Amino acid sequence: VDEIFVGDGGKSDSANLQELFATDCVVAVMDPVYPVYADTNVVAGRTGRADASGRYAGMVYLPCTAENHFQPALADGHVDLIYLCYPNNPTGAVPTREALARWVRYAREHDAVILYDAAYEAYISDADVPHSIYEIDGAREVALESRSFSKSAGFTGMRLAYTVVPKAAKGRTAAGEAVALNALWTRRIGMKSNGAPYVIQKAAAAVYTPEGNK
Repeated sequence: VDEIFVGDGGKSDSANLQELFATDCVVAVMDPVYPVYADTNVVAGRTGRADASGRYAGMVYLPCTAENHFQPALADGHVDLIYLCYPNNPTGAVPTREALARWVRYAREHDAVILYDAAYEAYISDADVPHSIYEIDGAREVALESRSFSKSAGFTGMRLAYTVVPKAAKGRTAAGEAVALNALWTRRIGMKSNGAPYVIQKAAAAVYTPEGNK
């Protein structure tokens, strides 16, 4: 229970998770990308200025094209934060288990953290497509996963979601020391948020009843 954090929407969590990390972290985003992943890191000062094409030299872009079946290649070199969104917004692509396993292995090898947005998980109908990155061995040590009620229960305007921050997930200090991300996120939530309204939380709880699910 203390690894699941209820918040006021998947967009908010996607925007705020980057606050746990240093401003000199190297960030990788899928391209095209849901704007909030890139924009919040720009505002945080991690990317420098945009060039004439609107791209940032301080951000690593992972091209998602028809040629690679909208499955980006691993980052070339070291990155610290990796944003993955599946099913993807805006391409609609879904990952294979092996594709996710490659990213988990990369993150473990590079002491990187994956910020995994599963807001569209409710649309998965293929039994071979993972519903969560935690279906991949080792992901609990390197991945944080955000979930949304907006697609499964029409909560877009009601603002409620949750993010899973495993206690096993660690960041690294500049000196290489491991730091529990769960403790940092707990501190950040307690400092900056009073939580979602109680009536909205009750509505979300009702989604899990037989009547609400129907």
